[in-house]
Amino acid sequence: MGNPADAVDTDLSPLTPRPVRHRGNSRRWIAAAVIVAVVAAVGLLVSNLLGDAALFFYNADEAVERRDELASQRFRLQGTPLSEPEHAFDGDRPVLTFPVGFDGAVVDVVHSGDPPELFQPGVPVVLEGAWRQGPAPAPSAADGWHFASDRMLVKHDNDYRQRDDYDERVTEADQSGTVP
Repeated sequence: MGNPADAVDTDLSPLTPRPVRHRGNSRRWIAAAVIVAVVAAVGLLVSNLLGDAALFFYNADEAVERRDELASQRFRLQGTPLSEPEHAFDGDRPVLTFPVGFDGAVVDVVHSGDPPELFQPGVPVVLEGAWRQGPAPAPSAADGWHFASDRMLVKHDNDYRQRDDYDERVTEADQSGTVP
């Protein structure tokens, strides 16, 4: 055996345990927070998509018939503009006012925002908004109601003309001043 003086002093007393950090718990909380945030974002997205899909669609005559039950609910109104729009102001906000008709019913519309390029009298439109009671910014129906719209879609036809008719259409346009 060796010399006892060569032996290394060994401390055999028990060690005090170090505090253990629970990294797993903080990671679990972070993971749970991320999952909750993702679920909330997906829920909000689905809610917005379904909200737009859930807007009811009424022709102008149906909307007038159901005006009391629709009151201030947001819905889509379909009709055909009957005249050129008038530019007016609703407070300090520029708006367009025009009547739309469908199956004998006429609805006064106050539209905020720019209309699509294809907007013109005689071309059907779908408007999103709600009924409002009170004076419209421009002359309105005697009943005191108007449809306040903030989104407009214009229906276009799928009537495409063949290239062979081009020269004839240009000639007609030059003679009449309008394109057929």
